[in-house]
Amino acid sequence: MKPRNLRHRLEKAAKLLVVVQKYHPEVLCQFADDKGDNGHLMIRLPLGGDPSKLGSELEGKGYAFTKARSPWLGAEIFRGSKSGQPRVIIEVEIPANRLSRGPEIAELPHSFKAK
Repeated sequence: MKPRNLRHRLEKAAKLLVVVQKYHPEVLCQFADDKGDNGHLMIRLPLGGDPSKLGSELEGKGYAFTKARSPWLGAEIFRGSKSGQPRVIIEVEIPANRLSRGPEIAELPHSFKAK
């Protein structure tokens, strides 16, 4: 990747990380600059982690979220996207249920402001 393009991607991700740090300073984050048009910022919250304040602020900045639940993997996944910005993936750990291989809940639109 050309240095200028990479710098722009990293600057956009850094602005998102400032918001993430505001609500979850000790959370695990990873930036995949090679994913999608602008990269993916992946945030993993521990069991009992609450993404509502973070999600609400990102919605205020123009992000639209979807929610999927995978009991088999033990994760609730919120995917946020905004044109021209890195995609935000917030994964919240939930108790895994590997005995019941039931259907995963499909990805549906989600709003943090509705709570």
